[in-house]
Amino acid sequence: MAHGAKGFDAAVSFAGGCQCGAVRYTISGELPSAYACHCGECKKQSASAFSISIPISFARLSILGAPKIFEVTAYSGAVKRCYFCPECGTRLWHRSSASPDSATLKVGTLDDGRELAPQFHLWTSKKQAGILLDPASVKYETQPDDLLELRERMQH
Repeated sequence: MAHGAKGFDAAVSFAGGCQCGAVRYTISGELPSAYACHCGECKKQSASAFSISIPISFARLSILGAPKIFEVTAYSGAVKRCYFCPECGTRLWHRSSASPDSATLKVGTLDDGRELAPQFHLWTSKKQAGILLDPASVKYETQPDDLLELRERMQH
């Protein structure tokens, strides 16, 4: 199966972790489709023009090491728990009180995530100048009302 396939194959796994290696993880099964967010918060947490993420069931993550947690109130009003390496500070994934069984994993932390192209873009109204988006991808000026449902569909 290729990256982004909707099937679940427990024999397949993907590994990743922080920059220094103090926190590592394995994801069981195929990876869901990715999306990019261009909001101000994602720019800050990634120290870049946007952040690329995949939504996964938290139960699919096997974690080695002890990440630290930073809590913030998201745009939606939900409490977002941001997991990062206590040594190097790499942001690894988020979990939201709106969807406690899920995680939003940062694609840049995968050992090999280069085939995961974003299928849609959030907050394009805040997009960094000079960033060109794939014309075939779906774009949202802000955050769609059905974001949680959209992310849940991506996991299956």
